[in-house]
Amino acid sequence: MPARASRPSDAATPATTRTVERALELLEAAAAAPDGLTLTEIAQQTALSPSTASRLLATLQLHRFVARTPEGRFGAGPRLRQLAVSAMRADPLYELAGPHLAALARETQETANVAVALDEDRVLYLRHHASPQFVRVAGWTGRTIPRRGTALGAALDGEAGPEGFVVRRSSVEPDVISIAAPVHGDGGAIVGALSVLAPSYRTTRAQERVHGRCVAVHARELSERVRAEGPGMIDNENEEVA
Repeated sequence: MPARASRPSDAATPATTRTVERALELLEAAAAAPDGLTLTEIAQQTALSPSTASRLLATLQLHRFVARTPEGRFGAGPRLRQLAVSAMRADPLYELAGPHLAALARETQETANVAVALDEDRVLYLRHHASPQFVRVAGWTGRTIPRRGTALGAALDGEAGPEGFVVRRSSVEPDVISIAAPVHGDGGAIVGALSVLAPSYRTTRAQERVHGRCVAVHARELSERVRAEGPGMIDNENEEVA
């Protein structure tokens, strides 16, 4: 389960703000569960009483941000999906990365991804293009991984090697190799990262370097396109890039 952001103590936070925080935590938990969560599960994950969770979920369900299955499991509702799609389409990085992901998947024959820093601890997969091979690493769009110890996290932290990419083995899943390179916006700020995910059994050390160079080339080209978008490009940790 993704780590929850720390929140102010109840004594220091107005009641209306606490209500909003709790509703957002419920929304995040429901949206992150592929198979949904029961009331008990979602209450436990958010450290809320079942009665409080039930009341807030009813409001979220009324406004279609949360949907409830006939089995009583809560997940993302149609209104939340609509907002998510609209937000992604409005993000220049999401749109600009598309052709590069398709090219990376074609050139490496592996699943290609673009990701951004969600916060200081997590990385969010923003978009992917699946490998054309029958055996492939699944796309992780919408999922988060730890920033520490992963190739994407290292790329986002500016830790790419001399050739412009980072390689990590079994950092996101066992027997999966992740190769990532940073994407730079205005002023050199890192606004995202490209990566490929490949099964380790068919990826030799020599292939790692070939894939890495390919990822780095596309990251540099994408950086040029991002900078051409100007100051509207968003730094996901520090709001707008100057």
